[in-house]
Amino acid sequence: MAAKTVNTKKIKATYRNGVIEPLNKINLPEGQELEIELILPPKTSHELSREEKRALIQKMNGSMKGTWGKTVEEIDSYIKSERQSWDREF
Repeated sequence: MAAKTVNTKKIKATYRNGVIEPLNKINLPEGQELEIELILPPKTSHELSREEKRALIQKMNGSMKGTWGKTVEEIDSYIKSERQSWDREF
């Protein structure tokens, strides 16, 4: 008996209001059955508390200090704008 071939595709998604929402368009036929394995990414710097962010700002030194901003708000704004530029389609 021949083994079944499994076709896999990795996507990124968010979870909102009880629904998993893909971040990009998925090319699948309507009604396609899926098997989903959830892999939660590790906590990233944008999920740090304000106190943790302030501590990181204080630790920055040398030529990089102040490059992205001097306050938590400035750095968060810079990171948000960078993420938006990564997500745009070319």
